[in-house]
Amino acid sequence: MTDDSSGERRAITILRVSGGAVLLLSIVMLAIFPAAPVERNVPGFVSPVVGFELASEPAHVFGILGQPEAPARAAAVRGMNLGNRIDFLFMVAYPALYVGIVLLLRARGRLTAGRARFVLVLPVVMWLGDLLENRELLALAELTDPAAMTSGLARLRPFTIMKWYALFGTSALLAYPIWQDRSWWRWSGVLFGVAAVVGFASVAYLPAIETAGYLLALAWLTTWVYSLRS
Repeated sequence: MTDDSSGERRAITILRVSGGAVLLLSIVMLAIFPAAPVERNVPGFVSPVVGFELASEPAHVFGILGQPEAPARAAAVRGMNLGNRIDFLFMVAYPALYVGIVLLLRARGRLTAGRARFVLVLPVVMWLGDLLENRELLALAELTDPAAMTSGLARLRPFTIMKWYALFGTSALLAYPIWQDRSWWRWSGVLFGVAAVVGFASVAYLPAIETAGYLLALAWLTTWVYSLRS
């Protein structure tokens, strides 16, 4: 067995395991996270989870989780916190999916060794951003004093942007090498590329992050399906 063949088999295994974990954990979290805000979401967002990640003022937190006296608050906080605790597993799974993609492209000669090493740094960045983001989200969900939320909200936005932009940057760097693949997987490269463009458009329109997230989810799913058929 050649080194390239062995490397490709190893990459496919990583894609199968990490992609399956991403899908399973996504289904579990969708069932647990609040499906709608208690009162109102951050303007422009549909998902209360993404809205909470990008909250920038106490009114946003109370709108999503409810005012301290709201009867629905306890259930919303419980669901949000449980979902974010499960996210500690998810934040390992999706960066591992990108690692598998890089290793597969490297084994097929679509990435140079130097570029592959550079891109492999970015999954660590997205994991770290998600980890720090989750810490702030879990703390904010327990607070009912607006003044006590100020410092946490100030830290939350940079950590969230760090995670998302690492995702968009990695997707942008891998889109063309995936498109060069000879299999039908090349169309996943289009999804990764479009997701990156839409995601970076959040510089001008923040809710574009949510749309980009749905595109990334589709790109991950098609990549996983491809790995199962390889």
